[in-house]
Order: sequence, then C-alpha cells, then structure tokens
Amino acid sequence: MNKFRSKIFAFLLIPCITFTSCDDETIETVLNVVDEILNIFGFNMENEDVEDQETADDESDAVITDTKVSWEAKCPPIGNQGSYGTCVAWATAYGMKTTLNVIDGTWSSASSASHQCSPIDLWHLIPASGKSTKCNGSNFEPALQAMIDKGVATMSEVPFSQNKMTCDNVTGKGSSNKLGQFRIVAYNADMSNNGKAYGMNVTNIKYYLKQGPLVIGAQLGNRFMNWKGSNVITYDDKTYNGQHAYHAMTLVGYDDSKNAFRVRNSWGADDWGDNGSIWVDYDFFVKQFCFGVWSASNKAASTSSASLKSASAKDIKVSVLSDVAETSTLRTVTYTITNNSSSAISTDNYPISYILFKAKHFAERYIVMDKAESKTIKTGESVTLSHSYEIPAEASDGKYFLALIADPTNEIGDRNRDDNFFYVTSENGLPLLMLQNTLSGVPQNITEVRSLVCSSNKNAYRNTEIEASLRKAKK
Repeated sequence: MNKFRSKIFAFLLIPCITFTSCDDETIETVLNVVDEILNIFGFNMENEDVEDQETADDESDAVITDTKVSWEAKCPPIGNQGSYGTCVAWATAYGMKTTLNVIDGTWSSASSASHQCSPIDLWHLIPASGKSTKCNGSNFEPALQAMIDKGVATMSEVPFSQNKMTCDNVTGKGSSNKLGQFRIVAYNADMSNNGKAYGMNVTNIKYYLKQGPLVIGAQLGNRFMNWKGSNVITYDDKTYNGQHAYHAMTLVGYDDSKNAFRVRNSWGADDWGDNGSIWVDYDFFVKQFCFGVWSASNKAASTSSASLKSASAKDIKVSVLSDVAETSTLRTVTYTITNNSSSAISTDNYPISYILFKAKHFAERYIVMDKAESKTIKTGESVTLSHSYEIPAEASDGKYFLALIADPTNEIGDRNRDDNFFYVTSENGLPLLMLQNTLSGVPQNITEVRSLVCSSNKNAYRNTEIEASLRKAKK
C-alpha cells in the first residue's frame, strides 16, 4: 500500500518536475488527481445512509464474561485489493461471508479459492446506485443486500486474476451461496442525519463479535497508513494529506489483555501492519477510528411469528380501523379486538400496546398505549375501542411506523401470533412522516399489514425481532 502511494506521487509529480516551475493552478490540478487516485481505496461514506438501515438491538448492558474472542483461525488468508476501490467487497464477501461459511460448517476451511467468496464477483453484483464507476468506492448496505438477493461466487469461479479486474459493464455471476440477513450494530454521530451515535461502545461491539465477524468502516490517519508490527495502535491524527479518509475492513476478535479489537485489512500481508492485520485500542476504536459496524448471518430471520404458534387455547386478533389527528400533536386510534379463543378473555390480563417507532430503528420507540380499556370479550366476539394519545415531544423528525400488538411480550402463549401484530403505514406501505411532532401520511382507509417484511423490504423488522426487543426491555 505505502509503496503504491509513493509510486503514484512520484509518477504524478514528474510532469511538474520537467518544467522550470509549476504554477499554483498546475500544482492544484496534480494534487486533485492524486486525491482522486488515492481515494479509490476508500469507502463511499457520503452515500451511506444509516437512517435507512435496520439496527440490531443495542447490547450495551450485556454482561461479557469472555476476555478474548478470535475468529482468525476460520478466516481466509489476508487479501490484497490492489489499486482498486473495492474495500467494501473485500471486507463483506471475502472477509465476513467466507468466515461465516466456515463457522457454520458450510466449508471446512477457507484455505482454497473454492472456499473463498469473490470480492470481484460481489463488486459486479452491487447495483450502480450503490457504487461509483471505475472502482472508486461503494457502500455497505448495497453490498450486503446483493449477497442476500444474488449470493456470491467463489474465488475459483471469479478470481482476482493477476491483480487485475474490469470495473464497469460486467454482470456478476452470483450463486446459491447467499447471506441470510444483516444489521447495522453501531455508528457514530457523523454517520446519522440527526447527529446521534448508536451502539458505538465496547460492550455492544464485543457482544456481536462473540457471534461472528463484523465489518467496519474506519476513519484513517497517517499512523494507520504507515503501521508496522503487532503493537496496539492507540491514537492517530485527522490530517489525511491526500490519502483516503474512509476504509472498510473485517473485525474478527478482541483481547482484554491488549485492550484492543483485532482488525483484518485487504492491503496484503507483506508491507503493512501485523502481517496484514492490526490491533486497535478499545477507546480509540469507539471514539475516533470506527464510524460504522455491521453484523450478518447466513441464517435468514423468520418473516413472521408463525414459529411461535402453540397449543394454547388463547387466540385473539387485533386491527386498527383509524388513527386520526385531533390537533397537531393529539391523535385518536380506533381499533378492534377479536376473541378467537375457546373461552372469554379479559383485556386486564391480555396486554395490548400501541407503539410509535422510528422506521428501521426500533430502539427509538414510544409506547403511546400500554393497556387497552378494561373489557371482557366472549368467545367469537369483537369489540371496538378508542384511545387518545399525544405525540411525544422528544420524538425526532423522521420516518415512523405505528404498531398495535396484542400480548407484545408473548406472556399469554397465543396460539397464533401472526394476527397479534398490526402495522399502520402510509398507503403504499412506506413509513409515516414525523415533522415537528406532527405525524402525516396515515391513510383514511388503513390497509391490513401484519408484517413489515415484503419482497421490496426484505430487511425490515420481523415480528419476532420486535417481540424479542420488547421482552428484553421488560426484563
């Protein structure tokens, strides 16, 4: 990497040296070209929208007993992206997906090209909207989603031949080797539209690292660029002197004795770091170095709560009939409860909640009704109830959903959980809009929506995930 940088600088400065002098305009042009070429190594942070990605639960309160975790034995050899801005593809496909396949037992090891996911194939599978031309950077979400939708070929099928690749106008091969799901685990304030960080702390990241490798976006400085050896990097500058500022890598472990996370790079094993990897100090990692962390799994999340069906005789169904504005901040929801149980039920014993939550950020939620009006409902009977609620003053602007949930933490053991969830969306199924504590987009005729997951929104929260989050919060 450093040798390449030196060669680029030297090559681009030759035209200037051949003249008697270089004017300011010429120097500026040369420097701009240098920046453009060096930026091909980086991640396209400006187009990454974490507000449009599902977040995992923030596990900051988790109790971490393991003092050391490492997935390196299951990782492929350190790769080398060469002079191409394909770091996201190398981190997600070659680094993370390959390692997940070994962890899951799909592959016995990652030592051969037939058992390594091809970053070149993934690059070609990423839609044009998720990457720049000429291999000038890409984004995490389109790369991860491409592996869910299309899979990724192996290095033996789509090799990085002689460290050369064609960036544009190539169709990816794909395969049955698909990713199941992904979530963003943490991000810093610079990555969000509202200037708020999420999950960017050591405990949260350790929790997800115990489950498997993660991919990260990092903000690089001069010390990192020139790092050699196995010592822990504890600080860096923010003066980039032309090198790319943002880079994607794979996070593969941590060690409390070093007080550091283990990061694998894609710049080869010879000229940088500790044979191509680096130890990054915990505090430096969460405060400056890292700006985003993503987790993934080969196993797809359940799209419904059907797996939670039981032999219980209890079974109720809820539906929202209307949700209308009384004032700018006061609204009234009208809903029905249908008792399909074998006996009468009481809403005193069957909790029903109405929840306003940030789309793709369920952690930002407000329970605007935690208990329905007291009613005894006979078998086969439906009742219609209303509840007035205020939009919470602390609710930030953005996209939201409303959810009416019967027995939200599954205490009753309802035999059919699918009809315990009802979501209020806009007419086209998209989120509602919150602006200055005023909710808009609620249709007059509300369509029945039992799951936010659909063909066009595969990465939405599942009912089971919402239930699990509420159960955890209750504990």
